Amino acid sequence: MFVHISISAQKTMLLDVHKRQFIEACGVLLGRRDDDGNWFIEQAYPLRNIFDSPVYFEFAPEDLLAVDIEHPGEIVGVYHSHPTGLAVASSTDRQNMKRVNVEQQIPWIWLIISGPFDRNPTLLQQVQRHLRLLPDSSFVAYHHYEGEGLRRIPIHFEEVTEKPFDDIP
Repeated sequence: MFVHISISAQKTMLLDVHKRQFIEACGVLLGRRDDDGNWFIEQAYPLRNIFDSPVYFEFAPEDLLAVDIEHPGEIVGVYHSHPTGLAVASSTDRQNMKRVNVEQQIPWIWLIISGPFDRNPTLLQQVQRHLRLLPDSSFVAYHHYEGEGLRRIPIHFEEVTEKPFDDIP
C-alpha cells in the first residue's frame, strides 16, 4: 500500500503550513482509494484549527461537514503539521487515528508535515525548497489497521515539473 500525492495537493499543504507556521495547520485530503487500498490525493483542503494550538489540532464539525457536502465521497484523509519538527505521530494523533480508522471504520490516511517552518527569505521560496525535499524529510503517512495497529505508509510524490508555482500570485 502507498499514498500518492499530486503536485497541487503538495503546494496547498506546504503553503498552508508556512502561513500557519506557529500552530498546527490542518485540513482534509480529497481524492480516491483504489481496490488495492492505495490512496490517491488530488487536492488538499485547509480547515481552521479551532484551538490555534502549536501542539493540537481539531476541526470545527461544521467546517468538515461543509467540505463533505461540497465534495461528497472525496475525503480520503487528514493532514496536519508539527511546527516543532517532530515527524512522528504523537500519542494524541495515535488515539485519533485508532478512533477514526478502527472504531468508526473510516479508512482515512493521516499525513503529518514536520517543521520548523520559517518565512525567510519568502514564503514562495521556502515552499519551493521544501517541495524539492519532500520525499526525504517533511511528510509521513499513517493508517491504523484493525488487529495490526498503526502502520507507516510509503508516500509517492507526483514529480515536480519545471515551474510548479507559476499559478501562485
